[in-house]
Amino acid sequence: MVSIHTAVTALLLGIGLTTARADTNADAFVAHQVATQTFEADLRQVFHWSFPRKHVESLGHISYQAPGFLAIVLTNPASELVLVRGDDLYIQRDKKALAKYKLEVHNGKPTQNVQFLLSFFQNGCTNFAGLFDTTVTRADDAQTVTLRPKHPGRMFPLRSVENIIAWPSFDVRSMRIGLIWDSYITYEFHNLRRNQPLETAVFEVPTR
Repeated sequence: MVSIHTAVTALLLGIGLTTARADTNADAFVAHQVATQTFEADLRQVFHWSFPRKHVESLGHISYQAPGFLAIVLTNPASELVLVRGDDLYIQRDKKALAKYKLEVHNGKPTQNVQFLLSFFQNGCTNFAGLFDTTVTRADDAQTVTLRPKHPGRMFPLRSVENIIAWPSFDVRSMRIGLIWDSYITYEFHNLRRNQPLETAVFEVPTR
């Protein structure tokens, strides 16, 4: 099963890579991301796993604060937390114990997928441009970005990611992650807020 932080990471990595490559104003895009001090949005997730069959719709929220704070929270129907504080990663699913990991880079590759997401906000993810092949199509005020891993085995079970983002604001509208066995995860992003004050409590480590 793919966790929420793996899925959202793939989405935002794709937006960063393809926008930086496809648009001649790539420097402006990177500057836009560097200037992002805070970001938050509501999430609607649909998780469909073909074998064994499982179909779940969930609601959640994502929050980021520069330079190294990130919180992804699912609250309905089951709770899940992915929290980054500097080099520390905390993950808690449902009522299980809180797990803690260190964020490191080995041989140029991050040890945790959530590091791609941090990189998206920090610099447009330009430092990981070699991991995916991408195609971009544009229509009216949006563009569709499709990613396929250059080395699928390293990204298993990910097979593809299709994103729809607003143009030229770079706001995320929706995405679909294709997985093995025709499984998928879709996300819809609503009520986006950039560079607005955030509640500091959202980045606090749970006590239990």
